[in-house]
Amino acid sequence: MDPVTIALGLAKLTGLDKKIGSWIGGDNGAKVASKVVDMAQTLTNGGTPEQALNLVQQSSALQQELRQTILNREKELDDLAFKNTQSARTMQIQALNQDDKFSKRFIYYYAWFWSFSTVVYIGCITFITIPETATRFADTILGFILGTVIASILNFFFGNSRDNSRRNEIQDIQQSLKEY
Repeated sequence: MDPVTIALGLAKLTGLDKKIGSWIGGDNGAKVASKVVDMAQTLTNGGTPEQALNLVQQSSALQQELRQTILNREKELDDLAFKNTQSARTMQIQALNQDDKFSKRFIYYYAWFWSFSTVVYIGCITFITIPETATRFADTILGFILGTVIASILNFFFGNSRDNSRRNEIQDIQQSLKEY
């Protein structure tokens, strides 16, 4: 099995499937998965990732210990999973420190272009008759624009809902620890 599959299996066993799933779903998912699998192998002294998964499956004590290990290293895994967003913001800070006005304003021009293009596209597909054979293409392009382009622009400028989901996860973890 590949590390992502094993990491998702470990996540399910520890009850951290939402948290680990969000880490693995990002651009650096394979690195996060490898790190989670390494933690399980270290904890179980297992030779292969599959053996570590089997040992964790068989022991609730190992499941709890792995859960605690992952929670203790949450910051490290979070940084690894989302460092591409941070590097984009760092790049923008460096661009703002330059004297070149175009470099300073490029990200704003870029966001403006895609926002304007989105409005024009939505207007066109709303008010212009689209041939029946092109409807699926129009829907796919609209989904891409709304789901990735606009979401990425909003995420870059205003952050994302990761902090709110993290707060909910922390409350879930606290609740589950109270039950033990």
